[in-house]
Amino acid sequence: MLKCRRYPVVVLLLVLLAAGVFSYFTFFRGDSEDGATQKPAEELRSDDPRLTFITPFRNVKPDVRYVGDQACTNCHLEIDKKFHAHPMGRSADLVSSSAPIERFDAAAHNPCRVGNYELLVERDGDKTRHRVRSLHPDSKHLPEYVTTADLAIGSGTRGRSYITFDRGAAWQSPISWYGRDDRWDLSPGYDLGNGGRRAIRSDCLFCHVNQTDPVPNSVNRYREPFPTGQASIGCERCHGPGELHVNERSTGILFQGIDTSIVNPKHLSSDLQAGICAQCHLQGEERIVRRGRDLNEFRPGLPLEMFLTVYGRHPELVDLRKSVGQFEQMHVSRCYVESGGKLNCTSCHDPHWTAPKVSRDPFFNDKCLSCHRSNGAICTERDDVRQKSNDNCVACHMPKGDSSNIVHASVTDHRVQKKSIPSPSKTTRSLSPDTIPLVVFPIGPNVPSELERERDLGIALSRVLTHGMTDDPVAKGMLAIMVAERAKAAVNAWPGDLRSWLALCRAYESLRDMPNFFMAARKSAELAPDSDEAQSNVASAAGLLGKADEALAAASKFVELNPTSIEPLLQRAGIYLMQRDWRRAEADCRSAIAIHPLHPQSRIFLGICIHRRGDPAGGLREATIAASLIPKQQQREAMLDFYRMQTR
Repeated sequence: MLKCRRYPVVVLLLVLLAAGVFSYFTFFRGDSEDGATQKPAEELRSDDPRLTFITPFRNVKPDVRYVGDQACTNCHLEIDKKFHAHPMGRSADLVSSSAPIERFDAAAHNPCRVGNYELLVERDGDKTRHRVRSLHPDSKHLPEYVTTADLAIGSGTRGRSYITFDRGAAWQSPISWYGRDDRWDLSPGYDLGNGGRRAIRSDCLFCHVNQTDPVPNSVNRYREPFPTGQASIGCERCHGPGELHVNERSTGILFQGIDTSIVNPKHLSSDLQAGICAQCHLQGEERIVRRGRDLNEFRPGLPLEMFLTVYGRHPELVDLRKSVGQFEQMHVSRCYVESGGKLNCTSCHDPHWTAPKVSRDPFFNDKCLSCHRSNGAICTERDDVRQKSNDNCVACHMPKGDSSNIVHASVTDHRVQKKSIPSPSKTTRSLSPDTIPLVVFPIGPNVPSELERERDLGIALSRVLTHGMTDDPVAKGMLAIMVAERAKAAVNAWPGDLRSWLALCRAYESLRDMPNFFMAARKSAELAPDSDEAQSNVASAAGLLGKADEALAAASKFVELNPTSIEPLLQRAGIYLMQRDWRRAEADCRSAIAIHPLHPQSRIFLGICIHRRGDPAGGLREATIAASLIPKQQQREAMLDFYRMQTR
């Protein structure tokens, strides 16, 4: 039990730790279980859409296996070649076994400077290394942060990010390639001042990698091999598992009419067709996996809404300029509305083939005119304007503009406006504190029960609560109450629903209701002892309540679960500091620095340890180094204030 006079130290240490753990758990704004959930036996199969949804296509069943694109080439060689020249067919690639599409010379901004950091990419045979070093005078002597680029994410058309796979965990490199400008730069949304490494979640990889095998209840841990089979998205992502089809075609089984051994999207209703595209191209604001489901269970030909609920921003906060927002844009277009929803992605895009640049304008013009020629519509623009744009419909009605959330990237406006109208900015409006900031995006007609809808909304709002859509304390308080009400109703109805318990943890933590935060955290850890987030919550809640032994046990479990992560080491170091165990705290800090030498939070903790072990001058030097690693002046000053408070 900690003494009462030490309680402010507990709070300050855990507040700092929360900042690191916050970035760890909110990357890609998800829960640690999405796409990798353990389901209680009684909930496993009774309502599985793969068994219950009525469809003629037999490969939606859970026992039909995926076979990979190689099995398709015997009969579909030409279409396979076309598809793998398409950006979708190049969604990911193993760096060591593929020819680079990037440049590595100085003209490609290699190295490039970001604030007081230099970023450098090296290609040596089949190895690619990313290096980050500090240029600040106080920290330029520090070792570089070096990662190996194991997996490239993205076709390179717009850009590429890179993943390193370290002892079962996937982490994003801070350096990305931007294809539009042929240059290297900081990865989208990356803040070098926060240090650490971005955890690459299974729900992110779902849309870029053909197949992975995530460890249940983890944030970014995967079973090997990683990835499982081919890297890039393949034929089965749109057609479903191919085992049944390959077996029947190989044995010469004849069929009449539609071949039901594999899904052909052209035989599906418009909403089921749209669901195939939406599984990756409908990002929304929050994507919530339905209770008892796993995103990897989805099969083309089934209703996506039975597996996933997607929320967009409230209309007053909408941002239609972000990357991966084309699906939402299309749904507000006059073309989509007046077609009664029959217009879909494949009305204009061939998923197997992308038109060469020289023939792209006439290709898309034909798509537009296939509808507008028949209804007598004619272009009223002046001839000289039409000639300037190569008589291109898209140039005027679907103009490109800069992405609002990714630098060096552009997005095509899929609202198909009669005249180009700027998209509203998400930063110009606000809501009253009692307004729910999310709305459901309608995917298909299979709407869940009201209690299920409220459950999904509670989880979605809990994510908004942590990733900071609003900084208004009144609005955050109202939001936390909204989450708590819905999450409590959900866990009362389904006591084994881990995602709702984790949402309840976030609500109670935000409301500073520590006893209930601890209760919900404990329950989460009982349901899933192997959940990174559950163990981190127990460590935080127990520490804040002065239960040092339980906090230490949970933090140690977190370290054991994810040994290549910095956050659990820092969380445990903070608990050791509260126990005045400077030696063990220092050991954890040095372990964190070994993972990432330029991690400011690790070094400020190390400075405290050094000071407390009898070397104030050495501690201050380390604190000064830690502050120099943070680009923003206000954050640097706050870190030094924290150090002075902990060492006075």
